[in-house]
Order: sequence, then structure tokens, then C-alpha cells
Amino acid sequence: MIKLGSSDKEYIVRIEAVILAAGIATFLVAGVAANQQKTAPSQAQKIFARAKADDFMGDSGCNDCHAKTVEAFHGSGHEAYMKNPNAPLEKQGCEGCHGAGYIHQSEENPEVISFRNMTPKESSAACLRCHESTLSERHWKLSSHSQADLSCVSCHQIHPNSDSNWVTRTGKAPPQNPKAVVHVAKVKPKALLMADEVTLCGQCHASEVAKFRLPSHHPVPEGEMVCSECHSVHPTKSSKGKVAHTKENCVTCHSQFEGPFAFEHDPVAGNGGEGCMECHKPHGSGNPKMLKAFSRGLCAQCHTEKLGSHYPGRTCWSSGCHVATHGSNSSQHFLQP
Repeated sequence: MIKLGSSDKEYIVRIEAVILAAGIATFLVAGVAANQQKTAPSQAQKIFARAKADDFMGDSGCNDCHAKTVEAFHGSGHEAYMKNPNAPLEKQGCEGCHGAGYIHQSEENPEVISFRNMTPKESSAACLRCHESTLSERHWKLSSHSQADLSCVSCHQIHPNSDSNWVTRTGKAPPQNPKAVVHVAKVKPKALLMADEVTLCGQCHASEVAKFRLPSHHPVPEGEMVCSECHSVHPTKSSKGKVAHTKENCVTCHSQFEGPFAFEHDPVAGNGGEGCMECHKPHGSGNPKMLKAFSRGLCAQCHTEKLGSHYPGRTCWSSGCHVATHGSNSSQHFLQP
């Protein structure tokens, strides 16, 4: 063992103090940088912050150059809100979204909020100036759509009947119905969507579109359901992604399986696994009732000890035995409802 003198010990103590101080300084600098990044104003916030009251000129100034766009806006759901005379100037008319018109017309600084030319991050930040009650900036950043580098205008069109938004944002032709073979119902677009909801979602979620072509599926192609009935498109703290609470989501339609039962099947009770999706495929399946498999193999994925000798050759429920597969009030083996 090496013995240290008093001078060596003091030296080590000083080194440890320096390392500790450096670590604390690094932590503080990182915290300040993160806070600055978090609070940095968006492009839209900067544009509105520098605008004076005299810089707002009303829609008449926009109409000189953008007559068709202004006319299309009259059919928009936004118009009723943007025409409120009691609203602040930065939330009225065209300038409520695009910034003060006088600044845009100035030859020295033709700055304007252009949703088609901004980055998805900046474009969404501009929308969230008014729609923060629908989706906060923090929750938008955590959403799968944001992480896929999409923005609000990737799905929504602010000026109805405009085909340029989708082309500019995606580089592809305007949405066509990806379920044309089986989609027998026409659902009118809502919430300023570029197309009806199922068609729009299908542009990116192609694998789910394919599953709706399987024999057993939720009635989405028939127009009786839309994607947002199961999925929270704008998940917030108070309304998280609906698929995270599978049973609560499914029983809104399938209430006969909600219970409570005296004897509950563990997946249905939510005691582990994927809940209803332990047995069912939510979008579509080649098996009846959207089951993952239509044989004893479905049950055997959990009840492996029953596979070889327990009445082989039959499905556990169609044999007339375990008919209460979701839960029973009289049998712990689910023999009766």
C-alpha cells in the first residue's frame, strides 16, 4: 500500500475540487443553453413581435395580389374567428396567420409567414399561436407526427379548395383514395383536412390500409368509422393516445365485453400484455372476429400446457367449452357467461 504525505493529500483534494467545480459549471452551462433553446421565440413570434399597429392594413391590401386566395378563405372555418373585431390585430384576417401586411409589402423587408416555405417546426409553431388549447408546443414535439417531420399543414389546408399545399409539402400529387377497391362510402372532409380522414391517413399508413382489405375488419372502408375514433391525432396530457388504453377504447363500441365480471380474462382485465390486442388485430384479419388466429393456437400462445393433450383438434371456444372468453360471472374457467 502506498502511503501519502500531507502535501499529496492536499493536492488530491484540490484536484477533486477542480473536477467538481468543472462538473458543476458544465451542468449550469448546459442548463442555461437548454433553457435558451426551449424559450427561443419562433419565426412567427419574431415577426409579430416587431410589428406595430400601423403595420396592419387589413385584408384589402392582400386582395390586390392574392385575390383567389382571399376569396377561398371566405369558405374557411377560420374566417369566423379571424373576422372578430374584438380580437387583437395580430389575430385578425390574413394578417392573423401571415403577419403584418405593410412589412410584407415593404421592398426593404418583405417578411411574411409562409407556411409552405417554412420548416415543419416553424410552420407548426405558427399554428400553435392560436391552437395551443388543442395541442401545446411541448406535446406536439413529443407526437409521432412531429417526430416524422410533419407539420399541421401536412394534413390541414387553411384555404379550402387549394391543391398547392399538399404538392408543396410532400412533393406528391394531391391525395387519391388508397382504398378505392373496397372504399364504398364517401366521407366528407372535416376539420379543414386536405381529404377525407381515412384517405388522408392512408397516404402514410399504407400497411394499415392493406389490413382493411382483409375479410374481417373494422368498418372503416364502409364509411362507418374513421381513424380518429380510435386514435388521438392530437394527443395532449389530458387526452393521450387512445391506443395506450386499449380496453377503455374498445369498449366504447363493444360494451358487452366491458364487465365487470366475477372472473375476468387477464388480457381483458388489463392485467398485462396488450389487452384486447393479445387476441385481436385491430385493423383487420383473415380470421373471423379479427382474431390473430382461428384455432387452439390462439389460446396456446399463453396456455401452452394445454396444447398437446387437452381435447386436440378443436378450438377452445367453438367446441362448446370456454364460451365466455372475455369473462364470466359463474365460472373461473370461463365455461359459462
